[in-house]
Amino acid sequence: MSKAASGRRPDTTQGRTRSRALVAERALEASNRLLRALTESQAEFIQGSDAHHLFDKLLTVLLDLTESEYGFIGEVLRDPEGKPYLRNHSISNVEWTDELRELRDLDTIFGSVLTTGEPVIANEPAEGPRRGGFPNGHPPLRTFLGLPFKSGGELVGMVGIANRPEGYGPELVEFLRPFLTTCCSIIMGWRSEQQRRRTEVLLRQREEELQRHRDQLEKILHNGTAELLQTTVALEERQAQLLHSERMASLGQLVAGIAHEINNPLGYITSNLSTLTQYLSVFMELLELYRKLAATLGPEQQQGPAAELLARIQSLQQQEDLDYLLGDVNDLLRDSREGAHRVADIVQSLKAFVREDSGQPELVDVNKELATTLKVVWNQLKYRTEVRCDYGPVPPILGRPAQLNQVFTHLLLNAVQAIPERGLIQITTLREGNEVLVRISDTGQGMTREVLARLFTPFFTTKPPGKGTGLGLSISYGIMSRHNGRIEVKSQFGQGSTFTLRFPIAQDL
Repeated sequence: MSKAASGRRPDTTQGRTRSRALVAERALEASNRLLRALTESQAEFIQGSDAHHLFDKLLTVLLDLTESEYGFIGEVLRDPEGKPYLRNHSISNVEWTDELRELRDLDTIFGSVLTTGEPVIANEPAEGPRRGGFPNGHPPLRTFLGLPFKSGGELVGMVGIANRPEGYGPELVEFLRPFLTTCCSIIMGWRSEQQRRRTEVLLRQREEELQRHRDQLEKILHNGTAELLQTTVALEERQAQLLHSERMASLGQLVAGIAHEINNPLGYITSNLSTLTQYLSVFMELLELYRKLAATLGPEQQQGPAAELLARIQSLQQQEDLDYLLGDVNDLLRDSREGAHRVADIVQSLKAFVREDSGQPELVDVNKELATTLKVVWNQLKYRTEVRCDYGPVPPILGRPAQLNQVFTHLLLNAVQAIPERGLIQITTLREGNEVLVRISDTGQGMTREVLARLFTPFFTTKPPGKGTGLGLSISYGIMSRHNGRIEVKSQFGQGSTFTLRFPIAQDL
């Protein structure tokens, strides 16, 4: 029997196998290093680290992994005429200049990334159509790779690296996609943080204005001017509603950005799990054929190297309990697909919850909006309450979903906060005459008559200082009034409370 028939490979084949294994091992090591760096950067950003510091760390890792000499990470902005330009947040191995801080010349190799929104690979940039026009202070380029990153189709930023000895290729672009996603997430989060800070400044200014009105109110009280007193109270309530709406808008932008960024890697995971399931079915069928083949071999075939190989296969099969592994792997994949679908469902609920208010009423299914709100606030309910839902068949109402979600959120959070340790929240919907009713009951501590009398008064709260603004029920009352509905409350101290929302049924449009 020849060497090939005995199962041995020629030395050249073995060398190629070792070489491929070494390449695969290096690729896996690079992927692991990149994943660790991205995970650490995301954790530091959540903990409040400065974005410029994080980009410096990420750029250092990027240059090391790609064996590049220079690099930068920048954010795409637009001038008053709508023309894009790049503001760099991190540059390596180059002295900062005004031209390098903001790249505005689009007739360059860098500008082609901004104008097309597509990756640029230039392994001979000196010979390319964009060879002229490098900023002052920039070192010569031998090879260049420019990668844009986007959010929802919008060009958010760009990563550029240069002077890799062996040049750049499409496989490196694919390898760096998680890096681009992380850079995009940091910039979008940083933008949301800047917006939040601007909103806080505006809120402080308006709170100071509100305080001035309160000071004026105290003077007016001494003069006995009742009419101006009512006007000032109304102004405070409108001001409080405005502040609340601005906070919700800022939160909505942040949540929508996060939900979008979660959707991207979740799509990869779901698609890969589906593909892996198909591959696994082929492997399992092939493995079963191998087992059948081994079982059909007679004693005359079970000699020499074949017998030794068959014995090793049978030993490994018994040692690793192959039947259990084949059964368990399908369960693992099924559970993983189910988990991915649940995450997608939660993200979809978040996007629906924070959708922009169109300003116009529309037909609303209160059962659907209640289910969406419940998913969003579930993390604050599940540890202290059992929630029972009894959704009846109800017709649509005419309203604004974003505002109705605010009402449902206030009532559910008030219910769980009224429960000292562990209790029950019951949600019921039904039709009664020409109205749709939503009832939210809790087994909390209930309310006294004095509290019930002031329940919808702006700034009235029974919570400790710093724990509540006293605006939730006041805002909910105003929203129900604008929907031509009303709120009814029944409560007994020590036995819980029931809030009933009554909405008129939508008439034929």
